Amino acid sequence: LHGSWDRTAVALSVHRNTVRQRIARCAALLGADLDDPDVRMELWFALRHLRG
Repeated sequence: LHGSWDRTAVALSVHRNTVRQRIARCAALLGADLDDPDVRMELWFALRHLRG
């Protein structure tokens, strides 16, 4: 949802802080700076590739 914590929280039926914590956890596990648009783009392409 284009980086919207609030809309993502509604879509997942969780609190917005839960979304923030989960994204932070993903960033830590990946060792990636998800604030960097280039990193996000690379991840997006990788995920698209996995979907086929």
